[in-house]
Amino acid sequence: MISRPERLGPGVLTRSCPPESVDRVVGEAGRAEKHRRLLSARFTVYFVLAMCLFPQAGYLEVLRLVKTGDPGLRSWSGVNKSSLTRARQRLGWPVLRELFRAVARPLGTDGKLFRGLRVLALDGTLPAVPDSAGNNDTFGKSGSQRSPMGYPKARVVAVAECSSHAVLDAVVGGFKDSERIVSDALGAHVGTGTLLLADRGLWGLARWHRLRDQGTHLLWRIERCKARPVQDVLPDGSVQPGMTNLT
Repeated sequence: MISRPERLGPGVLTRSCPPESVDRVVGEAGRAEKHRRLLSARFTVYFVLAMCLFPQAGYLEVLRLVKTGDPGLRSWSGVNKSSLTRARQRLGWPVLRELFRAVARPLGTDGKLFRGLRVLALDGTLPAVPDSAGNNDTFGKSGSQRSPMGYPKARVVAVAECSSHAVLDAVVGGFKDSERIVSDALGAHVGTGTLLLADRGLWGLARWHRLRDQGTHLLWRIERCKARPVQDVLPDGSVQPGMTNLT
């Protein structure tokens, strides 16, 4: 998030998401306007991105912050919460997904490589989302079906570059979806020249072989019950255990 809203100028978002990339993704998704609209698809994309930067701000405050970024928004006349909601509905979430895939890239320099490898991390999180009927149906809540608790939660599994913290790929599932199964949809930016770190909750033999077949170097924790006693001590002092029950 940006803590000083007044610092958000037209270039902050367009540097990361150039207008030509936005327009291309909008067009490929079939969301380009046939007629000129006050709230264009391009502006709506930047509006949604700004909402992510300022999650505590209301619609009209976010509008004030970004309205100078689109020459098509020349007047406040007719723009309100309802019109902004309709603009978001017209745009649809797949446009944002494809825009992320189009612009996400490693940001670390060659000086941040580890022995020639770009170090990436695979991990998951459970952010709460607004408590709406749609979110509850899509993502679900903790607790039982008869006694759900708290807000709906999305299960997000992502690959990030360790040196820059840039998120390179991400998949969103429901609260009750397995983190391991959700992670199987990830594949971008891993492969030759990368070292992928992961915690024990993401271990899986088929997953391991799939990533190794792509040329990815792997350094993962595994559950203690899967590690046998030490078989060898390596020259650098690390140990090489055997492994069992690998499925």
